[in-house]
Amino acid sequence: MANEKTKELLDGLREIRAPRKKQPVYTVLSNIYGEDAKGKPIFIDRLYGSLHGKIELVNKNNSVYKGKINKRSIMVNGKDGKFRSHAYETQDGRWFNKMGMPMDKPKSLVKEEIQEEPKIEFQKTELTADEKMQNEKDFLNRLK
Repeated sequence: MANEKTKELLDGLREIRAPRKKQPVYTVLSNIYGEDAKGKPIFIDRLYGSLHGKIELVNKNNSVYKGKINKRSIMVNGKDGKFRSHAYETQDGRWFNKMGMPMDKPKSLVKEEIQEEPKIEFQKTELTADEKMQNEKDFLNRLK
C-alpha cells in the first residue's frame, strides 16, 4: 500500500510526462510603430537593454535575435557642434540608435584606436651586505 505522499509524488511524475500545452505568443506593444492604411499595426525591429547591460533585439515577428550586437561610436551634429555618441550594429548589418530604434548606417563612424596595454617593468635591486646578514639572522631565528 502506498501512502498519500507516495501517491502525490507519482501524480506529479505523471504531470511531467503529460504533453505540454502550447505556450502563448506574446506581442510586444513597444514594437508597434503606427498603423497602415487598413488600421493594422506596423511592427518594427527594436533593441532593448536591461539594467545589467544586456542588449536584446526583438524582431518584427516577436522572435529574439540570436546573433552578435556590437556597440559602435559615431559622431553626431549637435547644437554646440559635433559630439561623440553610440549606435548598435547587428551581425547581419542592421543599425539601431541608442534608444533602440532602427536607423540608417551612420556616415561618421569613429575608428576605434586599439590601445596597447602599458608595459610594466621591474627593476631588480641587489641587497646590501647588512641586509643580507639581517635576512639570514631572521631566517635562522625562525628555524629555532
